Order: sequence, then C-alpha cells, then structure tokens
Amino acid sequence: MRRNLICGAQIDIVGNYIEWGRDKMIIYNSRKEYMFSVNRVDKLYIVYGYPTKYEAKFKEVALISNLKLDFVHRRFCHVNIPLIQSMSKNNSVKGIEHLSKSKVENCVNCKIAKSTRSSLKKNYTYRRTTQRCLDRIHCDLWGPAPVTSIGGNRYFLSIIDDYSRKVDVYIIKSKDQVFDCFKKYLAKVERELNSKIKCMRSDNGLEFCHKEFENFLTKLEIKMERTSLYTPEQNGIAEKFNRTAMDGVRAMLHDSGLQPKFWAEALLTFVHAKNRCEHKLTSPLTPIEIWSGFKPSVRHFRIFGSLAYVHIPKIKRNKLQPRAKLGILVGYSLRTKGYRVFLPNENKVIETIHVYVDESENGVRSLFGKNKQYEYAKFNLNSVNEFEDLDDSNRTKLLDKLSPLDIEDWTRKEYTKTRSKQMYVYYCPPSSKTKLKSLNEVRKYCKENKMTFEPEKFNFKATTKYSDKNKNSENDSRSEGSNSDEIYETLEYECYNSELPKTFEDTQRSKDKEKWDFAMREELNMMKTRKVWELVDPPANKTIIGSKWVYNIKHDEENKPKKYKARLVALGFKQKAGIDYGETFSPVVNFSIVKLMFIVLVSLLGWNRVQLDVKSTYLYGKLNEKVYLKQPPGFIVKDAESKVYLLHKALYGLHQSGRSWNCELDHILKNLV
Repeated sequence: MRRNLICGAQIDIVGNYIEWGRDKMIIYNSRKEYMFSVNRVDKLYIVYGYPTKYEAKFKEVALISNLKLDFVHRRFCHVNIPLIQSMSKNNSVKGIEHLSKSKVENCVNCKIAKSTRSSLKKNYTYRRTTQRCLDRIHCDLWGPAPVTSIGGNRYFLSIIDDYSRKVDVYIIKSKDQVFDCFKKYLAKVERELNSKIKCMRSDNGLEFCHKEFENFLTKLEIKMERTSLYTPEQNGIAEKFNRTAMDGVRAMLHDSGLQPKFWAEALLTFVHAKNRCEHKLTSPLTPIEIWSGFKPSVRHFRIFGSLAYVHIPKIKRNKLQPRAKLGILVGYSLRTKGYRVFLPNENKVIETIHVYVDESENGVRSLFGKNKQYEYAKFNLNSVNEFEDLDDSNRTKLLDKLSPLDIEDWTRKEYTKTRSKQMYVYYCPPSSKTKLKSLNEVRKYCKENKMTFEPEKFNFKATTKYSDKNKNSENDSRSEGSNSDEIYETLEYECYNSELPKTFEDTQRSKDKEKWDFAMREELNMMKTRKVWELVDPPANKTIIGSKWVYNIKHDEENKPKKYKARLVALGFKQKAGIDYGETFSPVVNFSIVKLMFIVLVSLLGWNRVQLDVKSTYLYGKLNEKVYLKQPPGFIVKDAESKVYLLHKALYGLHQSGRSWNCELDHILKNLV
C-alpha cells in the first residue's frame, strides 16, 4: 500500500461504503461490491496487505473509476467512438459506467486501417425483418488470407443472427470445413435457445450450394435464401460484418505491432468485443443480452497486444527461479475463464487466468525493442476481401470434392498425321483451347484446376480409320471397342503410376536403371553449373534438412516415354520459421491473361514473338539464410560422408524458394528497362 494511514472519512468522500460492527469494518465500492475488511486492534483498525487477490481487486477498481475514452476505445478493439459513448450512457454493459467525457480526436490506427473512399450513396436506414432469434441467419466465408495464421488457418466462416446480430466465427483451414462448422453451430444454438433455425441466407459459393449441404437443410426444413449471381450486396449483413471485422483486425495488428500471422487471434478478440457492443437495431441492448437475457460485463477487457506476466506454477519452477514469464496478450480464453497469451520464447499460445496484464506497455516493443514494428503493408487484407470474398465468380475455384469432372462438357476430337496416316485423339476442357493429347496431360490438368480425375471417362484410342471408307465400320468400331477402350485407358494410367519409382532404391531395381541414373546425374550437373551449394563440415546446433528424389516420365503425343526426369527436392517441412526462413510470400499470375496481353501487344506493335523456357527456375534464386542439406541419396561423396551441403541458391521444397526466384526475376526484369 502507498500509505500507512487511511482516513475513514476519505473512503466515504470518494463514494465508497463502510459497514461497522463487532470489532470489524467492511468496505464496499460505489456499486456496493465487497472490496476488503479490517479488524480492530485496541483503538485502531489495522489494514493488512493482500499481495494476490485483493491487489488485483484494487487495480481493477482504479482502472474502472477513471477510464479514458481512448483507453476504452482500444480495449473494445477499435470500434467506433459514438457506439462506446452510447453504451456508457445507456448502461448497456457493466464496467464503463464512469467513462470520462474526454474526446478522441485522432486514432491513427483506425485512420490507417479503416480508410475508405467517399460514399456517394444516401444514408442507409436500418430495419428489423425478424421477430426472434434464429428466424434468419446470415452466412459468409472470407478468405483465403495472404498469410497463414499461427494455427495454420486461412479462412473464417461468419454466421450472424439477424434478430440479435450476435456473431459466431469459425477459423478454418479450407473451404470443405464449412459444412461441418455449420452443423456444430446448429447443434450449439439449438441447445442454447431451445429453438430451431428457420432460414439461412448466403451467397452462391459452392461451399454452401453443394448437394450434401442442400439435402441437409431440406431434411431439417430450413429455408435456403441465395443471392443473385454477382450480387453480394444481397448478403449485405454478412458482407458488412466481414469488412467491419477486418477493419478492426487491421487496426489491432497495427496498434499492437504483432505480425500478420496473428490475424485469427485478433479476429476472435474483435468478435468477443463486438458481441458486447450495441447495434443500431438493438440499442440499448447488446447482442449477448438479447441472446442470453443477461447484461454482459466488460471489466475483463484489456488492450490487445499488451505486455502480460504469466504466473509459473510451483510444479514447473524451483525456489530460486522467477515466478512469472513475459508474454503478449492476444485475446480471451475460448474454453476457460482467462486470457490467451502468446509466449515468444516458446512460440505458442496458452490460456490462463493467472496473468497480470500491463496495458501501459506494448508487448512487442517491450520484448523486442521500442523501435520494433512489423511491416504492415505486406498484409493487405482489404484486397482479399474485395476480390476473393465479394466476387462470386472466384468461388468456382473450390475444393476437389466439390468440383466433379463433367465429361459431357469436354470436347473430344480426332486428328491425323499425314506421314504416319494414323488417327489420334485429344480432349479440350470446357471454355478452354488447351489440347490434352494423353491421359497424363489430363491428369495434370485436373490436378492444377482442382478437378476430380476419372481416367475411365477418357478414350484416347481412335474410333475411325484414316481412309474412312464407310460409316458402318466407324459405328461398329465404336460399339465394339467402347468397353475395351475404357479398360485399356484405366490400365494405362495404373501402369504409368506403377512404373514411376518412389525412392532411389527403386530406380536401382528398375529395368530403366540407366535412364534414371542419367536423369539424376543431369540434375546434379545442373546444380554444379549453377553453383547451388558447397560441401562443408556440419555446423553445431543447426538444423540439417534431408532431401529426396522425385521422378517423372515425359510422354510424347503417342503416349510413349520421351524423357526421364529426376528432381532433387529438399524436405522443407523440417525448416524452422524465423531461423531457416523468413518471408515466404511470392505473387502468382494467370498465364492465360499474360499470353493474351502478349499476343495483343505483338499484333498491335508489330513485335517479333519469341517464347523462352527457363529450366530449373528455382536454382536461380539466391538464399539470404544459411540452409544446410544432407547429401542426396545415392550420391554420397567418397571420403566426405560426414559432410553436408551449404546452399547458396534456392532448391525445390524449401519454404522460401518461390520468393527467392521471384526476387531474382524481378531484379532481372527491372534491369532490362
């Protein structure tokens, strides 16, 4: 305690209550909540210090009694100021009754994160269209995020109740998890409210429109409402929440200085606060109060990214070790009562109630230096929201199991070679001029476009002869050979898969051993020419990753083996983030658009068209980190078996290979100008 003498009158003056009697004095705060009690010794009441429980209570009372508006604004994840003032005035939640009347002139984080174009539309009038909770829910999927979260996720599903405006968010890795998340939400809300969902509104994304989802809703008699094509505005409640949420996430990340990979933690924290804020349709009630019937408390709110002191249990320390460790506050516990804290030294997030949060100190700047601020511009969440989430046309690039192959939409044509006088077959995918002349090319096309590969649906055996003297023979050959052709193509695919070796040992047992050995030596010679590595002694306390050979056979138009290829790939999954690699992002491009623009420029400007093929592109990328690689299987250098390779150039399989090649290409192209 700061003073060794407390005046009873002063306790009363500041608005607290005192209860006397039986040699004991009890002190309550202005809300008549118990603070502490003291016993009489002779003619004085002695106050003893309570280091843990009561110290936290005093701290909480001090924080609540003189809250500044800008402080609460940051605690509430940067929601708009008038909303917080309205909640304090209407007493919508517990914990901000004594909010100061100071103004927040400028919140730099909000201006940077929420900047928009000037609106040319008239003011929108909010109105309710439902009478009770679960009459209608709004669903939308956001993603993919340009940065994978610390949990390995890139999407989130938002589900909003129309009546209460309560939001539930599910962070997921891929779009095929949407259906499972909806079933979890359905079971949860029906148990909480003892009521049924009557209507679900969503866009036309295939994650919502596939047959299994529709049959499930039909069975439960849930009405399905879809938006018109290319009209995401009809799903405006969900779309607007996604925008509001990501505005908040950007502001929180910028304010805290945390890396973009913490976007999921920031989102969950924002949703926790958003459900405890008024809405224009629900004022003065909050979504949580409408949903549960109880007024929520926000006394536990703390600023995202603050410095946290996590208590270490006795069982994990001795008597001379520290009793707390430093971390960064990243949200509120999902399953227990407490906070979520990121521990940088252990690179993990824990949930605990035994933590002290110092909101006056920023966690990143306290642990990594005052000038530490992670680069913000590389995490452009707004661009993802505009082009990936709002445009229904982009939703066709979906999951393997949601994109079946419809052979009826493919074009099958037969052609002949004048010299050989033989008939050949190629397939054209729908809305494409790509000619696929073998089953292997079809397989690769399906893999690249995330389509189900069904080899039995393709027939690459010509059904007509070159002379084509009579149509009867053509019809006969089609009818007699249809079944045998399907079996032939299926067997051809299986034989192709089985003849590819999986390991170096498989190549030594293969009948094509010499061809595989030549392919591997050619790959190693390429690396020697490019000066990819050098042989060094293995370093101490450094990760040494392994490698493996990947084999493939390139076929000609007649599906005969044309070239045997071997590629050495690093086992990049053993790399450690921040040590063996840093940033991994590299932009991608739609080559169809590039080719189209190139053809247009060639035609208009009269250029000469030359097409180049860069072999082993990744081997041009330069590495900034020190990466050590074990010697490749089957090619151990004699009398240097214990040595390893220090990589100077990027190798297939490394996390940073794509970025390294992109940086090198960018540098070369800019120097050409």
